[in-house]
Amino acid sequence: MKVEDLADKISSYAVEILKESGIKDLFPPQIEAIPYILNRENLILAVPTAAGKTLVAEIAMVREILRNGKCLYITPLKALASEKFENFKKWEKIGIKIGITTGDYEATDEHLASSDIIVTTAEKADSLLRNKASWLKSVTCLVIDEIHLLDSDDRGHTLEIFITKMQKLIPDIWIIGLSATAPNVSEIAAWLNARFVESNWRPVPLFYGIFCNSTLEIFRNSSIEKRRTSFEGLVRECVENGKGVLIFESTRKNAESLALKLSEISGEFCNCEDIAEEILEENDGEMSRKLAECVRKGSAFHHAGLLSSQRRIVEKAFRDGRLRIIVATPTLAAGVNLPARRVIIKSLYRYDGYSRKIKVSEFKQMAGRAGRPGLDEVGDAIVVVNRKDKETAIEKYIRGEPERIISKLGVESKLRFHCLSLICDGYSDFENIKDFFRGTLFARQHDFPELEIERALKQLENWEMIRIENKILPTKLGILVSKLYIDPLTGFIFYDSTKKFDELSDLGALHLICRTPDMERLSIKKGDEWIEDFAFRHREELTYYPSQYSVDYDWFLSEFKTALCLYEWINEVDENEICDKFSIAPGDLRRICETAEWLSHALARIAKEFGKNFPGLDKRIRYGVKEELLELVSIRNIGRVRARKLFNAGIRTKEDIIANAPKVAKIIGAKIAEKVLREINTLKF
Repeated sequence: MKVEDLADKISSYAVEILKESGIKDLFPPQIEAIPYILNRENLILAVPTAAGKTLVAEIAMVREILRNGKCLYITPLKALASEKFENFKKWEKIGIKIGITTGDYEATDEHLASSDIIVTTAEKADSLLRNKASWLKSVTCLVIDEIHLLDSDDRGHTLEIFITKMQKLIPDIWIIGLSATAPNVSEIAAWLNARFVESNWRPVPLFYGIFCNSTLEIFRNSSIEKRRTSFEGLVRECVENGKGVLIFESTRKNAESLALKLSEISGEFCNCEDIAEEILEENDGEMSRKLAECVRKGSAFHHAGLLSSQRRIVEKAFRDGRLRIIVATPTLAAGVNLPARRVIIKSLYRYDGYSRKIKVSEFKQMAGRAGRPGLDEVGDAIVVVNRKDKETAIEKYIRGEPERIISKLGVESKLRFHCLSLICDGYSDFENIKDFFRGTLFARQHDFPELEIERALKQLENWEMIRIENKILPTKLGILVSKLYIDPLTGFIFYDSTKKFDELSDLGALHLICRTPDMERLSIKKGDEWIEDFAFRHREELTYYPSQYSVDYDWFLSEFKTALCLYEWINEVDENEICDKFSIAPGDLRRICETAEWLSHALARIAKEFGKNFPGLDKRIRYGVKEELLELVSIRNIGRVRARKLFNAGIRTKEDIIANAPKVAKIIGAKIAEKVLREINTLKF
């Protein structure tokens, strides 16, 4: 089927956009899905990576917009949302307005009312519902990318609740789910009253291989190609032919050391000096220098410790063919669209605080990156194993099916999080709440969690977030906690502290934030004895200080270590010094700060609501500065280092910058000063 055949369905102008993107023919799964799209039927499309799921969604959304509809596109990660947003911007040529929102959980982003397609994450979408974003009621088409992540322990429950809420809010909403293949896709389709198209077809054939004891076996249809080689040989034969290799390692440390080792191979064919310099622009610490050293020779490592800007640089350079090798931790598999000629899965084990075998679905997701449409005739996915795991690799991972998609909603902490939201939305009796949960995937797959819901409601009542009388009603605290999008236990910890303390120091407020279940905590390691000493000296500032014989003491030290890391950040300690001292990477620090900023805002809001004035540290956490620099760092292109230099030179406000332009140029450089002055003038008008 040619895309031209869609001209009378989505307009000839839309067809031209597709053709400009290089799309002329539809793939078999896309052809199978089109009739359901034209009939506006709910649809689950379950096909491998690169088989054209997103195009089907785009055709559906364009058609819906021609009917004066409005589309919401849900992705699992912020990085993926940004990627889809950029991809969808091509439709602006025919007047379709694209929007994105992934930030502030309390904002309703009313400016998006005029957008035709809005890209966001499930968490942000759920927060928009809680905060009564008026434009959500205008959504007529809901697209769920990676809908199989209903199975995710971290975010599956939020996605499931959001879908259920939208079905209740807008009964005739059109739902399209995009998924990897799974054994029970039909079950997900039945839940959503949807048709489903399931196919293993790929535009580039995928062949699996086993590398064991210096022997490579590639399974090609009914035959096995067998030859002796080395691991380096697997990489070299792709790199020397101008092809990309994507390698998945189990840990960050392994990924970094392997990328450095393999850069000697890619360095024979690549020179990426300019990209290496770009890597060091935002951070020049030890890890960044190591990455730049690899990148210079055409190789890179990729994990959550990198800054987001560095990850984007690496991904673009690999897509452009400048970098030939990426060694990544498995988080990349679900994060971005990054195909390669050859994928090598270095281990069937993953370390999440302990060693475990990866799920078949994780393996298939990594393997599915092999083969670049339009560039490769085939893709190879090779798993490295020892003799002990060889048979398991073949039977369970290569020939086996991914695990069933199973709802993760039935945990009490998750139920109380969503029960509070429902009560704030007007579900005022137990029967109404039960009726809502009967519409979830969880209720289809498990016994109804009536006792768990009752326990969750009792806990919310004990925490003064709801009142149970003739009806179930939210309290002022409950409404605020729901809007702030925090765990009710986090809200209770904050509220309880407002009753017990009249004021908190900066360190005390940071430690309070780090006590909550919403906060990621740093682990205590050998050599961290100084943390214990520091905590003892500052115990009077803290809202909680257990006995060193308490079972909670080690947990407390982990909380306090995280608080100290944040404390040094807001007091302008050098970023690289913080990373070295606390044994973290720059990406870890930024991620911790992002969560802490959100929680600090929530703490200040709850404290203010109940008559206390706890320190609002959110802006200081965002920029990593003392209070006196906040005006300067609010100006684009002036970060914490430049702001401190200007402040120490007597330049402390926007007016000072304008009045001392030549001096500013000497301090921060002429080009940056020019950008800063332009920004200030823009803000004035």
